[in-house]
Formats: sequence, C-alpha cells, structure tokens
Amino acid sequence: MRRGKEEPIIRSGLDIGTRKISLIVTETDPLSSEMQVIAVGSARARGMSRGDIQDPDLVVESIRRAVDEAETAFDLNIRDTFLAVGPSSASVFRLEHRFPFREEGTPERPVTGKDMKDAVKGAVRAARERGEELLVHAIPLGYSVDSGSPVRDPRGLKGSELSVEVLFIGLPEDEVKRSITCAEKAGLKVLGVVHKSIASAYGSLSEEEICHGAVVVDIGAGTSTVTCVRDGAVRDVTVSPVGGDLVTQDVAKLLMIPPSKAEYLKREISLFEDPCDLMDELEFELDGEPFVATVQDVLDIVFPRMEEILFDFLSPRIEEFGQEKGLRSIVFSGGVAGAMGFLDLINDNYEIPARIGGPVNAMSLPPPARGCEFASTVGIVNYLLEREAHPENLLEPCLVELTGAPDEEQARDILILEPRRTGPGRNIKRGKGPMGGFIDALKNAFRELF
Repeated sequence: MRRGKEEPIIRSGLDIGTRKISLIVTETDPLSSEMQVIAVGSARARGMSRGDIQDPDLVVESIRRAVDEAETAFDLNIRDTFLAVGPSSASVFRLEHRFPFREEGTPERPVTGKDMKDAVKGAVRAARERGEELLVHAIPLGYSVDSGSPVRDPRGLKGSELSVEVLFIGLPEDEVKRSITCAEKAGLKVLGVVHKSIASAYGSLSEEEICHGAVVVDIGAGTSTVTCVRDGAVRDVTVSPVGGDLVTQDVAKLLMIPPSKAEYLKREISLFEDPCDLMDELEFELDGEPFVATVQDVLDIVFPRMEEILFDFLSPRIEEFGQEKGLRSIVFSGGVAGAMGFLDLINDNYEIPARIGGPVNAMSLPPPARGCEFASTVGIVNYLLEREAHPENLLEPCLVELTGAPDEEQARDILILEPRRTGPGRNIKRGKGPMGGFIDALKNAFRELF
C-alpha cells in the first residue's frame, strides 16, 4: 500500500530584543530533514530597556508589526510560536545530584535510562528549592558512577550510585510571563521559551564548532551573553547588562542630541577610520537647524565605550571559558558585532581565531535577515531541531508552569498556520509534530522528570 505524502513540519520563533523584535517561520521536509525559511518579519522594538519590558503596550505593538510583516509578505496566519527572551537578570548555576540506584544488600547492576531520568529529576527538584526563578533550561553536563570519571552516557556501567551535574538557567518569573503575555496579546500562542544565549549559540555556530568547542559572544543593544559550547552541548553561560545602547547614550549625552540621532551617528562611522577621513563632517537637521559633528568627534566617544564593553566586561569571561574548557574559536553575534571595524578590533586583541557569526545557512534567508543580529532568531528553530534529536540533553523544567498547558501539548512543537485570506496565495498545511515517532516517549519522559 502506497503511503501518502507526509506534510511538512512548520516551526516559528519570536525573538524579543531590546532594539529589534523578529519572527521566523520555517518548513522542514519530514523525510529529508531539509529546512527552508518561508517567512521572516522584523520591527523596531519599542517599550524595551536592557532586555526588560518597560511598556507592555508598546512591546505588543512591535510584535504585531513583526508578525504582520511576515504574514503579509508570505500570505500566512501565524498562530503559534516559540519565544526567545534575554532579560538583564538571569541565574546560571550548576548543581550536582547523587542518586543511589542500587538497593542495599543487592548486587551492583548496570545503569539504565530510567536511572538517568531519576537522577536528573532529583537535580531539578533540588534546583527548584534554591530560589523563585523559573528554570527555563536544565542541561545535563555529565554523569559518573560511584564517583568515577565523568561520561556523557553511563548506561551499562555497573555500580551503586549515579551522579549527574546539571547546568540550569533561571529567569525572573514576572519578566518571562510579561513576555508571554505580550506575545499572546499580539495574537500568538507561546509553546515554549528559549533563553537568548542558547538561541544565539545554535544560530551562529557550525556543527564542527559545536562539537570541538567555541564561545559565542552575543552583544545586543541592552544585554550581552557569553555561551560556551563543547562536545555537542552548551557547557556554560554568563549574562551581562551591557550592550550597544550604552554607546548610543554616551553619544547622545556628550553631543547633546536625541538618542535616535546618536544611533545614526554611531552607525555612520568605523571603529578604524582612515586618518584622512577623521575630519569629515556628519550632518543632519535638529529642531530645524543643521547639526554638524566630525567623524573624530563621534569616534572619540564610541571607541572607548566599545573597548570597555568588550574588554572590561566580556573578555574576562571569555578567557575564563578558554582556560577551563579548551577554547578553539570565538564567534561574535548580535547587532553590535555588525558595527563597521568591529572585526578589526577583535583581530587586534585576540590570539584565538575569531569571526563574526551571521545566521547559520544565511543564504536561505532573505537579504535583510542575513546579518549577525538575526543569529538568535534563526537559533530558536535550530534549538528546536537539536532538542528533537536529543531530548534528554535539553530539558525545560518550566514548560507547564509557563503556559499552563498539559504535558502532551507541551511535547509538540507543532505550529498552526492558516491561509491569511481566501483566493490566490500560498496555503501552508498544518504540519505534523516534529517529535515524529517518539512523541509518546517524550510525553512519558516529561511526566517522569517533572
């Protein structure tokens, strides 16, 4: 009997940043696993400051503009999405939990998959007792049997006690729920939440870099993250409340101009200007009068602050990751990394190979979305693919807490898209859940773990 054609898997990700809100929709062939971007929309973020929501109504309006751009251009009605957020406050910590899996008086036995789940379940329970944050991510870093050498997969090893070390990322509950509420008011149903540090890593690193080791430095407008990835998994994360807006504020304050004009001047210069161009004039109208500043005027403000962000705030953490984890390369993403001359500044100060991290497979994106500021947006979908392939390595303890939906709904990454209007246009059919044949197994895993 001939099988019918399987419907494509549709995924969507909404990236809420300080300066930009963007949406991506992808379609994946269930047989070949080839992914294609079918819609991208973005809008200037309003109502945000350093990754935190200050004016929810303005944020809702910005989300609607981004969604409308994607829907209008591609004739879609986007209803479901996964959310990437990066509030300025985040709790990142490791916790080791010991789980005795052999009953007293019985012989040693091999570790099973259930033992691994029970050990992680105990770690999550202990982590929840630490504070009030929502545990957005729980990433098992390694296991050991009877205090032996750490391994990624201990199944089959004989012993009495299983230890697991788990990396947790927790976020303020109020801030996460505000983000979800804004997305819902904009007409979207949020199926899950991803921290921007994780999205940036999966959005800008190649498979080789994820395997052999790299550090991703995402410098946004309001916050910056440094994420260490090695042996196929995220190993550590740090979040700093610094970003490109500090540069804009300096220019605005010292030149006594509005932030919008300061942002314009900041983008017009290179960090390494030709000496012959330093006295060139940058002119715009301000309150009906011409305002003139030289390239040198702006560079004298921008360059010191960029150095401070990069070398005083972020480099110590980069170096720490390098010493502990064997750093092979550094990848910079986020809007600040797209500044003219930024790569020259990096190459002048780092011996380790470094590059600007545009989105993985950027050529599948429309030209306006190929810049490094879209890496975390693309990374939402790549994260979902990775979680599908390795559900035991990327756990989300707060899934049900965030949305209130039952476990079986949370286990599906399915997106529901409908034709935006009747008549000619692309009709995207409802896709299957990307968990494919092991949806039921994942449901059971969530029930066991959480």
